[in-house]
Amino acid sequence: MSEVETARLLLRRWQEDDLERLVALYSDQRVARFLSVDGRPWPPERSVGAFEHFRRQWQEHDVGPWAAIDKHSDRWLGQIGLNELPRWPGPDKIEVGWDLHPSVWGQGLATEGVRAALGYGFEVVGLERIISTARPDNAASRRVMEKCGLAFQEEFTHPPWRLAADCGVGLSRPSVSPPRPPDGTGAPTRRRPQRPG
Repeated sequence: MSEVETARLLLRRWQEDDLERLVALYSDQRVARFLSVDGRPWPPERSVGAFEHFRRQWQEHDVGPWAAIDKHSDRWLGQIGLNELPRWPGPDKIEVGWDLHPSVWGQGLATEGVRAALGYGFEVVGLERIISTARPDNAASRRVMEKCGLAFQEEFTHPPWRLAADCGVGLSRPSVSPPRPPDGTGAPTRRRPQRPG
């Protein structure tokens, strides 16, 4: 199962025409504010690298971030899902993350998508632990984490990002409803694909 539906979102694997949209998303100052050390928009080559990393995870591990689509309008909204952080200093390197277009901020879509991603990670992929990270000054993202049951774990300076302090929060098999497959029938099939790492 590589697609998940929620009440308002279709979370699907990446397509070639998503690249242009991802580059535009990460070039938006409002989005980049909490993604870069200096808060500047990403250069296109960095966005291309992220796009390739997202697709590679699906190809190699059958899990990764999804492209987030508005189910009712078919509008591309951003990315939500499970992302491997190879350089993360802690032992748990699978993060649930999200980056959505500012026009849909504050509507609960990040929370809705993150809950589905957590359900997928625990119930379908069989992960034991999932983290999420945010800069301490990113209050909106920290609220999403709290709503989804992620508890504050620690705050530290992440060496690859120099002085960017991140707070890592972890969750171990919560009581979240597993995602529904696109046809809306039943629970997802339990399977344990090869885990990243």
